[in-house]
Amino acid sequence: MNRQCDSGRKQSGAAGTGRVEAVGRAAGRLQRVVSCLTVAVVAATWLMACPALGTGPATITLLHVNDTHSHLDAWGPKDRHFEGTLGGMAKAATVIARVRAAEPNVLLLHAGDVFHGDLFFNAYFGVPELRLMRQLGFDAMAVGNHEFDFGPAVLAGSLTAAYGDDTLPLLSANLDLSGYPALTTWIRPALIRDVGGVRIGIFGMTVPDDVMNMPAPVQILGAGDPTVLMGIAAQQVGELRRSGAEVVICLSHLGVLYDRAIAANVPGIDIIVGGHDHNVFDRPEAVANPEGGPTLILQAGSHYEYVGRLRFTVDAGKVRVLSYRLLPVDERVRPLPQVQSVVDDLERGIVATYGDVYKLRLATAVCDLETVTDPDRPERDSAMGDLVTDALRARTSTDIAITANGLIDEGIFRGPIVGVDLFRPVSYGYDSATGLGLKIATLRIAGAELIESLEMGLAYLGINEDFFLQVSGMSFQYDPRAVAGARVRQESVRVHGQSLDPYRIYSVTVNEAIAALLPMMGVDISELQILPDLEYEVLKDHVVGLHRVDVRPEGRIVDISVPRRRHR
Repeated sequence: MNRQCDSGRKQSGAAGTGRVEAVGRAAGRLQRVVSCLTVAVVAATWLMACPALGTGPATITLLHVNDTHSHLDAWGPKDRHFEGTLGGMAKAATVIARVRAAEPNVLLLHAGDVFHGDLFFNAYFGVPELRLMRQLGFDAMAVGNHEFDFGPAVLAGSLTAAYGDDTLPLLSANLDLSGYPALTTWIRPALIRDVGGVRIGIFGMTVPDDVMNMPAPVQILGAGDPTVLMGIAAQQVGELRRSGAEVVICLSHLGVLYDRAIAANVPGIDIIVGGHDHNVFDRPEAVANPEGGPTLILQAGSHYEYVGRLRFTVDAGKVRVLSYRLLPVDERVRPLPQVQSVVDDLERGIVATYGDVYKLRLATAVCDLETVTDPDRPERDSAMGDLVTDALRARTSTDIAITANGLIDEGIFRGPIVGVDLFRPVSYGYDSATGLGLKIATLRIAGAELIESLEMGLAYLGINEDFFLQVSGMSFQYDPRAVAGARVRQESVRVHGQSLDPYRIYSVTVNEAIAALLPMMGVDISELQILPDLEYEVLKDHVVGLHRVDVRPEGRIVDISVPRRRHR
């Protein structure tokens, strides 16, 4: 998911130091799997064997993933052994191996966001995934916004533990690292790779306008001004072309709206390998560039559910696409044993720290619990939005509970529910005492300010819905055709069935990120109390109490522009 409501928040120096120390502890725990990683190196060397090159124009196979978010093991619907069936790095490694064994001239790219999303991150701070990426032959990775969730010191600590000075190249041309120059050890604007005798230039980009991000003192250039990003991209293209690049790839963690703007306005880019949105593009999106030809935009979902494969030829500087396919990483794919052995050892460490989050059934989901809604129906509360906010309100008995789409990372699949299934949806943040995520909070807010909060959540419709609020204890209707700031139908807002009183003070439960975000966006709140309860534990207790979880959108939030239809 494109998650711009990140877990980064105002934090004390002590909290930041605690996270850096946690990276060190995680690196120490990893020492026991170094031998397994060495096996993976041997496997990777075998995987990279390729057939002899033929004659004629060079054929390049570009493999790409994005937004993998520490999903080292398979997730999704479970088999009878409680094992996930979709994605995960161990299964993706098998797909990559098959392609390398069958095709010459493979270029393997990652479009950013390794950090955050699974207990593998909370336990090991991204170090295993970064190490395994190098062993599997990744050529480069874009720097994603989540890589700065906890500031540049934590990122540097993870990279030090993973690579030392001998790094897999991380790319971002719109990062100003002058305020934290240590990161230049690992991050550069661009590089050129020779693949099958073809010089391929690759430059990276990082999304700049993430209000909850914590890159300081690093600056991410281009916030609020796409022309800055276009200028940076144009400069990189020029430098790569002058250095002899026959093909230019933008390895982008900007999101597709920025990608389209760059493709349409910057000449000389052949391919944009994208990320940040978690979009699944079944075929490349072709955008007419200033030279009159197409610039292709690719994106392959998230969590290693797919590996994108683009085959193209290069002849006299001309790129011609032969084929494109998203290679599914599903129940038909067995994990690569050398990588799975590393993952299994890491999971044993997680169980030792957090308990049996993999095999102990806590409840059963009667249906899939989605984070998205049906665009053909007017209901805009999601099943996961209803579940999470109900859990928050059940814990505190406040009038209302609120979260944001961008803070619900994943859904829950039908079938048995175990601990990790409940952690992944609310995996933001890092609590130094427990190694888990965000705490919850209570606050008080006037009805008029509450409406203002809803308007802010609706302001980015059509651009980014991460700020769209999910609710419990209240309901409202809105019209997306109205101007931003006037989309909520105020007469429709209800709290426990009663019309909202703009002058009344309501009690609200949120998580720490929402508690920090509201004042940042100019919303007046009072009596803020951060509670010791972790959002993950609150959700887990609520789900255990339900036992059989059957939650479906019930119309707490209604888009009046969509006509109601009969239930099918």
